[in-house]
Amino acid sequence: MNNSATLIKTTLAEVDALPTKSPKVELQYGSVGYDQEQSFVIKGLIPECSFASIYGPSGSFKSFLALDWACHIATGKDWDGHKVKQGAVLYVAGEGGFGVTQRVRAWELQHKVNNLDNLARLPVPIFPADNDQVKATIEYCYEIESKTGHAVKLIIFDTLARCYGGNDENSSKDMGAFIKGCDTIKQLTGATVLVVHHSGKNVDNGGRGSSSLPAALDVEYRVSREGEGQQALILTCSKMKDAEQPRNKAYDLKSVHIRTDTDGDEVDSLCVIPVGRPPIEDEQRPKTSNISGNHEAVWQAVRSRTQAGHPTTRAVIIDDLKAQGLNTQKFSRWLNKLLDDGSVHMDGDTIAIGEASGKKTGNQVVSEPLSGK
Repeated sequence: MNNSATLIKTTLAEVDALPTKSPKVELQYGSVGYDQEQSFVIKGLIPECSFASIYGPSGSFKSFLALDWACHIATGKDWDGHKVKQGAVLYVAGEGGFGVTQRVRAWELQHKVNNLDNLARLPVPIFPADNDQVKATIEYCYEIESKTGHAVKLIIFDTLARCYGGNDENSSKDMGAFIKGCDTIKQLTGATVLVVHHSGKNVDNGGRGSSSLPAALDVEYRVSREGEGQQALILTCSKMKDAEQPRNKAYDLKSVHIRTDTDGDEVDSLCVIPVGRPPIEDEQRPKTSNISGNHEAVWQAVRSRTQAGHPTTRAVIIDDLKAQGLNTQKFSRWLNKLLDDGSVHMDGDTIAIGEASGKKTGNQVVSEPLSGK
């Protein structure tokens, strides 16, 4: 049995006696500790042993993002270039577990992972405002650590509304009890607690309910959908307590075929592609009519590289698309449509955004390579 599991087992008695008396904290003097580095589960994005939240309106893909983070932590795979500290994850799917299983399977297929053994799912809500439920959460974490051999690094409550126990979200007293329960879970497990939350009527005003929640958070992210009907989200950091706030980025989602049902119909699920790019405003979208996700992926890759000052040769853009899990066999066909409509043009070997100055680009046809790569 590892040390962390032993620690959790010995703290169950503390949960039985909640509320516990706060232990005496050692005083600190001067600048001692200034050179201590902050620890992250996803470097620069999610600090270790923190209280975090992502919020957004319904349909903004916030649960897909939370699950994608969970899967990366469970496997230790880097997320969008950020180093990840591997550990076990407890995902509390308060809104039900059926859809979550399909999303997990899509992630496994997309990332070529046989089984996410370090990801544990609970298909019913847990209520952190209730001491017995806090104890149950600690016991689940002990069970997960004993089974996987990994300390639980992340606990996700999806959503706050389902894990709130019927209390009033606008009540500072009720929200205070929820926050206290999350803090207790965080302190006794050493895990980061991530709450998935709905936004209010005005997304810019933060998550729904009492202002006590954002005040208590170490990290908060806003998730919004990029463009009407687009399968992409925009991630905006609205609070990063002890580190620099990361830049706003957009992330595309890909439809992944997971199985064929008994009627012979295909069953698909979406999966976040963890390759960030600058968000695109509606007026900046490609001119191409009847655009598919593949055409837009090409255009977005060119635009992202251009804004970063990087080369935008055919080979570079193809590599970017492959990193998103796309089959690039028909890349030349996608590019030719963008050329024909003036969404991009060729400047020597470089693919550039927009029409070439003073001339149409429809005659710039790129041949399909014999290799199909």
